[in-house]
Amino acid sequence: MRIPIILSIFCLFFQTSWSQRTEKIQFSFNSSEVEKVIHEIEQKFNVRYSYIDSILIDKKITIQKNRFSLQEINLTIENQTGLKIINIDNHYYSISEQENITQVHKLEDVLIEGFLSTGINKVDQKLTIKPDKIESLPGVTDVDLLLSLQQLPGVKSPNETATGLHIRGGTPDQNQITWNGIRLYHSGHLFGMISGINPNIEQTVTYINKAASAKYGEKISSIIAIQTTDSFSEKEKLNIGINALNADLNFQTPIIKKKLGIQFSARKSFTEWLQSPTFNQLAEKVFQNTNLNQFDTNNQFSFQDFCSKLIYKPNNKAQISLSSIYIDNHLNFTTQNQDLTINNQLMAISNYGYSLNWSQYYSPKFSQKIVVFYSIYDFDYEKKLEYPLSKFEAFKKLNRIIDSGIELNFSSTFQKNLNLEYGYQILGNDASHLFNNYNQEFGIDLSSKHIYNISHVGYFDFKYKPETWTINIGLRYVKFNNLKAQSIEPRSYIQKKISNFFFLHFSYEKRSQILSQIKENFANDLSLENYVWVLSSNDGYPIIKSSQTTTGIIFKTKKWLLDIDTYYKNINGISSYTFGFQNQNESKIVPGIGFTKGIDVLLQMATPSTRIWSTYTYQDSKNKFENINEDNYFQTNTNIKHAFSLSINQKWSNFSIAAGWFIYSGKPYGLLSDTDKIASYNSENLSSYNHLDISCAYQFLNTKESKIKVGFSLYNAFNNHKIISKEFQRRYSTQDDFINPKYTVQNYYSLGLTPNIFIRVLF
Repeated sequence: MRIPIILSIFCLFFQTSWSQRTEKIQFSFNSSEVEKVIHEIEQKFNVRYSYIDSILIDKKITIQKNRFSLQEINLTIENQTGLKIINIDNHYYSISEQENITQVHKLEDVLIEGFLSTGINKVDQKLTIKPDKIESLPGVTDVDLLLSLQQLPGVKSPNETATGLHIRGGTPDQNQITWNGIRLYHSGHLFGMISGINPNIEQTVTYINKAASAKYGEKISSIIAIQTTDSFSEKEKLNIGINALNADLNFQTPIIKKKLGIQFSARKSFTEWLQSPTFNQLAEKVFQNTNLNQFDTNNQFSFQDFCSKLIYKPNNKAQISLSSIYIDNHLNFTTQNQDLTINNQLMAISNYGYSLNWSQYYSPKFSQKIVVFYSIYDFDYEKKLEYPLSKFEAFKKLNRIIDSGIELNFSSTFQKNLNLEYGYQILGNDASHLFNNYNQEFGIDLSSKHIYNISHVGYFDFKYKPETWTINIGLRYVKFNNLKAQSIEPRSYIQKKISNFFFLHFSYEKRSQILSQIKENFANDLSLENYVWVLSSNDGYPIIKSSQTTTGIIFKTKKWLLDIDTYYKNINGISSYTFGFQNQNESKIVPGIGFTKGIDVLLQMATPSTRIWSTYTYQDSKNKFENINEDNYFQTNTNIKHAFSLSINQKWSNFSIAAGWFIYSGKPYGLLSDTDKIASYNSENLSSYNHLDISCAYQFLNTKESKIKVGFSLYNAFNNHKIISKEFQRRYSTQDDFINPKYTVQNYYSLGLTPNIFIRVLF
């Protein structure tokens, strides 16, 4: 019954879309002055543009004969001139200069505009996302940054969190997430169920899953680089919003016109005072199989984040900015057992940092960018059991990362289509953790470690764009001082334009990683936070290294897009681990290797008012460890072989709605023997599951002075509650369990029907 309903919805939207097209008019210009082009657009579309004459001087554009909507022709002008066209009230438009130091460089060609949604574009091998331009994505409220990425083929979250991004077989700790150059190690709230980066700041997200520029390193899976706007607002801007979990405020103001400005944002949960249906559903998902439930004003979970940026532009050739970010989560939960034992769990997770960015333009052929960053991640967890007669027993877990560095990046342009980027980086990593048990009489150090490393990096990236080719060749060299090791990492991306509709591409890359997460299963009741960050060492965890080869095609017309990517990735240096918390003789690290092969497919049909897309991902990820599973490969815990989605976005004037149907094959799981020993490693698979997500938004007011927008979303609209994971849990119920490991199996269920609403006001 559900499938016909879903298909009926899609068919209804599809039929309606044909009546919602925006008028298209034919244009053709050959090196024409922008002022002349603007005048012709005003006559044909009956609109008006306001601008300062001086900003149009010497600017010309070329447009091949074609039919364009007003939005499309405006975007073409922006891409070719670097100007900014602002919609004031659908009849009047304002043209201004981009207040961005990067405008002095040649703009990169946009390969695909509107990838899934407006505000998402593809440039060569990377996607750029502007959250404030995105309309509606299925099930995503208020344009959550990391949830938006999960709409892309090849990006999965097997545990249904925002931050649990498994990209092409990689784990979440293998994604490099930066905010204005600051490294983030905890990028979520509510145990990763929502992103920790406020989505309502003016910012651009760069996402790369293959052939990353050689200036990027440190992680082996993907790059998610978030950069807030460098533009100066001409007057104060205020953006206020609230949804079912939190309220936020974003503020921009000039201090000295076109010289000095400041941006500030703050977001705070109210879950410690009010537990909405949205929070209750998320909490039920997060804390299943634990004794943490029934949150109220005494048993609380709360989160907050703050970020700021000070921008200084001494002249037209230089720009300096200072940025800071603070992400914070707190839990305080107490239960009492029938024997009057009191169980109190306290947790605090924070990630904060600072960065200095200095961009300097010396000439049309040479520029530089210097980045200095400092980041701290802190995790503090304590579980305390208080017994009658003043006795207690406690387990404590601490984890801390200090990450800092300096990046010197240079760019040289030798001719129109030839560019070289090169630089030097010095990176410092300091990681420590502590696990211990203690009571009223003594304490036991279960595991502790403190490791640091300094890395020296040199890189170059050669970019050449002749007529029908795009050629990127790069090399990154890393020397790990304290590890007495090195890594040579070639990067290449080659794209061939066969015709205006058809492109071929190939890429190859190597990467390395020394900071990664391992799982601990001793006494931590937090099912999504039972990981600890560790640093590679000569006597412990090895350096993780990977190589990836991809080939693909892109076919695009005005309405249709087909994007197919095939890839093969090798990983070595992964570890299986046993923390011998009760018996130190059990501690050992088992080295392993792995591979992932797969294919990502996107098929999209777009008109000015309708966008329909379907994605499919096939992925086969397997690992092999010494003396485990008879040295044979077995599926990784999070391997979802097949993932399919069908989505639509429909826009009527100020109203937009999006619906998406997502289908996944089941994750693998292992079996236990009659004696509760592990009998097989991920030899079975759970049944497939699916969910329908819906989002909609309505713009009440859209003027030059203010805007009001409201919306709601439904995740898993049919409340399809299924087992999505089976996990082994180590038993410690008897003394024999410490010597002879025994296990139980825990079932974890999908997120149920989860509504959310929001209202946003911009002044």
